[in-house]
Amino acid sequence: MTKIVVRKFQERDVEDVAEIFAQVGLIRNLEDRRRSLKHLRKAAREPEWYDHYFVAEMDGKVVGRVILEAAYPPYSELINLYVHSDYRGRGVGSSLAQSCIEAAAAQRCPVLSVMTDPVGNLPAHRLYSKFGFRPGILGDPSKKRGHMWLFRFSEKTCVSEFRRRHPFAEPSVSQSKVDFHGRLLYRMAWRDPQTGERMGSYIEGQPSQTAEGTMPRIAGFSYEEKNLGLEAVVKEQTNVIRRGETSRFAVSLWNLGSGTLRITSDASIPEGTELTPQSLLPIEIDPKNEKTIQFELTWPSSCNLPEFTSFPTVPVTFFFEIEGLEQPLFASAGFRRENRVDQ
Repeated sequence: MTKIVVRKFQERDVEDVAEIFAQVGLIRNLEDRRRSLKHLRKAAREPEWYDHYFVAEMDGKVVGRVILEAAYPPYSELINLYVHSDYRGRGVGSSLAQSCIEAAAAQRCPVLSVMTDPVGNLPAHRLYSKFGFRPGILGDPSKKRGHMWLFRFSEKTCVSEFRRRHPFAEPSVSQSKVDFHGRLLYRMAWRDPQTGERMGSYIEGQPSQTAEGTMPRIAGFSYEEKNLGLEAVVKEQTNVIRRGETSRFAVSLWNLGSGTLRITSDASIPEGTELTPQSLLPIEIDPKNEKTIQFELTWPSSCNLPEFTSFPTVPVTFFFEIEGLEQPLFASAGFRRENRVDQ
């Protein structure tokens, strides 16, 4: 069997990739081809630091391509995995997906998302399911293309830890947004049918990838296990962040358990931005009590954030260390990036 070689995209690959684009309908005429070749050559010569562009090669020919975007840990996105029609069913897609998973781990991005068709595309569904992707935003099944978001949580996440601790936990996903402490969010959940212990991740986002959309992210969580009961949600007070300005948000936590909850935390922010306060100080929350902390994120004029990502969203993620759990629980705020300062 011919070996599949996955490697970084190079300028000599542009014609082969353009051929794949034509097969999947991205190139329909000479003008489309001209624009695609120009874009591909620029991507090869001047790759962005957060884009990991892979191609799969067989018999000296590029037969598949994919991009992993990893600008803002812990999130990354697998984008536009395409395989040449003559080479489908030979493991090319699996090789490309595996390379993205490995690259995401190397970039310390344990949450990997991908947009796919909601119904009908069984080859894609089988591929992503094999690698542990699960639906988080179902979208509208009447839409033929895109519209559904899948998520993969690596072994180094609280979701995978809960599933290891509860191997019979039953997964569920909301058909539409649900109310979670005043926010309308999509829900992925897991529940142990014997003990009733459960975990839920609440997702901010929308079906498909629209110009006005926001990056899918975990905006809240719930966790109930033995004497531990904790819920958290992030709420943005301003939805936009601009160069030289400050945006505000709040983190709220509820102790649903029977004992005092002691939490330490850390935050992941885009490089060059400034968070005030810098993190949640170690705090204690008494049983059946709640605590809310206000934060500000500043985009200094001297800082350059990525000009292009799948979504113009700048996230801030908090990781909550809880005694008895190996992996932190986490939730994120997100702001729409605007380079222009209103006059």
